[in-house]
Amino acid sequence: MKTSVRTLLLSLFLVIGVGFGSFSYAADAPAEVAPPAGMKLIPEDLVADLNVSAYSQYIWRGYALSKDSFVIMPTLTIGYKGFAVNVWTDLDTHFKGTSNKDFRLQETDVTVSYSNSFAPLKLNYSLGWILYDYQPTSGDVAVQHDTKNQEIYLTLGLDLLLKPTLSYYQEIEKGYACYLQFGVAHSFAVYKDWSLDLGATISYMNNKSLGSKGTNFSDLHDGSISAGLKIPINKYLSVKPNIQYSFPLSSAASREIKANSLTNRGFTGNGDSNYVYGGLIFDLAI
Repeated sequence: MKTSVRTLLLSLFLVIGVGFGSFSYAADAPAEVAPPAGMKLIPEDLVADLNVSAYSQYIWRGYALSKDSFVIMPTLTIGYKGFAVNVWTDLDTHFKGTSNKDFRLQETDVTVSYSNSFAPLKLNYSLGWILYDYQPTSGDVAVQHDTKNQEIYLTLGLDLLLKPTLSYYQEIEKGYACYLQFGVAHSFAVYKDWSLDLGATISYMNNKSLGSKGTNFSDLHDGSISAGLKIPINKYLSVKPNIQYSFPLSSAASREIKANSLTNRGFTGNGDSNYVYGGLIFDLAI
């Protein structure tokens, strides 16, 4: 009888112990995060990036599109599963393309793209469409009437040393024009999570719709060298002081760039072709 009672008690304690053990593990397991009432959790594949560049000059493909003015260039990108929409703007604080040299929103660009990678070849690729929308120049300056154009593009990159990339841009609205750019980049760790980011590009342009003195252009075009110190502020925010040098790659390119760069009297055809400029880049990535 005593043996039966002892066996019964041991069985009871064993059941209770297993029960408490199961309860303990359940209590220790992290609970799923519940979204606030009326809201949904943000999908993990949804990304957003807000970037604001404050620069001494706006240089694009070797051309000066601002002159002796401070430019602010905010850009916002929203992406999901490789697809992305980007809006970029140029705010010129003293635009030389108007008679009163006022502060204004001079350019707005919209880019729709898709990016992915092919791991076996360490190949990254991106393809997309870009709409450029410029404000026309006016007043007592040389007038620029072309205010919109569109491009499609393809970029291929290798996940190797120097991160080589090759980008091809094709004009699809205003005549025939294409722009081919090759670039390399490398980052060096300098202090904790700070990095020194170096980059260089060279390009070739074939343009049958523009050109200095109304002629077609087909030659090596512009090159650039850049250096920036990226300083993370926290997990999401970083700031980068950056300096760049832009220069022509041929005598024909020098004439072309001078003819289509902004001067103090607008696009007069006698600009410069070598530019050193820089500023600060603020980046907020979520």
